[in-house]
Amino acid sequence: MILAGFISAIALLLVCFKVAGRKVIGHDVVFDVLITGALMMALAGTYSGMMAALFGGLMVSIFLLILKKVTYSDQLKVTTKKGELPRVEFVRVYPMDRK
Repeated sequence: MILAGFISAIALLLVCFKVAGRKVIGHDVVFDVLITGALMMALAGTYSGMMAALFGGLMVSIFLLILKKVTYSDQLKVTTKKGELPRVEFVRVYPMDRK
């Protein structure tokens, strides 16, 4: 049960990192909720499946927290100036710059 949760969490995290890269670390709460929800839907039906999904969600949460404290991430930033369209870009945020 624990192994199934761990393997499925690592698999979903790897897919997220392949698609979005460092943006996953910058938006960790969103990806944590999405991955935990996906695991709960995929492994629903039995008690052990739900426990594996919850354990996988916990592993994802801990992994993303450690990565956010150790390495840099790309976060979405919207800047607006009067009379211009809003500018949307990803900015690199380092651990010592976080509040």
